[in-house]
Amino acid sequence: MRWLLWKDYRHNRLIVVTALVLLLGPHLIALGVLSGGRWVKTGTHNGQAVYWTPNSKDVIGGASAYSLFISQLAAALIGGNAIAGERVDRSAEFLYSLPIRRRKLLASKLLLALAIAVAVWLVNALIFSCIILYEFGGAPIPPPNPVNWNFVNRDVLLVMAMIATTGLTFFCIAWFFSSFIASPTVAICAGLITPVLVASGIALVDMLLAMSGLKGSRLGYPAANLWYLGICLTLALVCFGVGTWHYLRRVEP
Repeated sequence: MRWLLWKDYRHNRLIVVTALVLLLGPHLIALGVLSGGRWVKTGTHNGQAVYWTPNSKDVIGGASAYSLFISQLAAALIGGNAIAGERVDRSAEFLYSLPIRRRKLLASKLLLALAIAVAVWLVNALIFSCIILYEFGGAPIPPPNPVNWNFVNRDVLLVMAMIATTGLTFFCIAWFFSSFIASPTVAICAGLITPVLVASGIALVDMLLAMSGLKGSRLGYPAANLWYLGICLTLALVCFGVGTWHYLRRVEP
């Protein structure tokens, strides 16, 4: 298994580097803003120059949120290249000739994808935790109010769920196409465009309901978001199951 993991890492090395750039890039930019903000002059007061002092909590929190969002693109890259990429460089035929069960090959691919996803979420979760501790000054965090949650509220949880679902959809749709075709580019594009199509379809239905003039017929918030979560999760699970079944049952690589 260790050899298979190393093989999959080398096969997806460029994607791993891309994921690392997407993960750390916003944080490096935030570090530059915090370091260089003191040199940005915003005006004068009593004859003295006034320099911009960025709010470190807002800058770091924004960078972490942006990093978490754009890092989901790596899910589509790793899902689309996992199987189809091996057909492009002909390594699938070599692996098929070895006495290695398809289940082990499958487990190795999924472990690498899981490692990337865990790294993305763990790094940003630690940063968010530090911001929460800084927000409360080291004091015990009060329990959430059922009516008006304090720092972690329903809107934040809904946004996190949508980001996680979008990343899962990226991966599963790209994985599905990767198991059937020999073009990683097409598989990646299919994974990236699916959530866009789902969101556009929901927006179109909402617009048509609004044009109908029926009172209370619009989806609104958070119903539209819940529809997005439900449709994307259904597509992701079905496509991942079918793609995995096809990969395990496929006779030729």
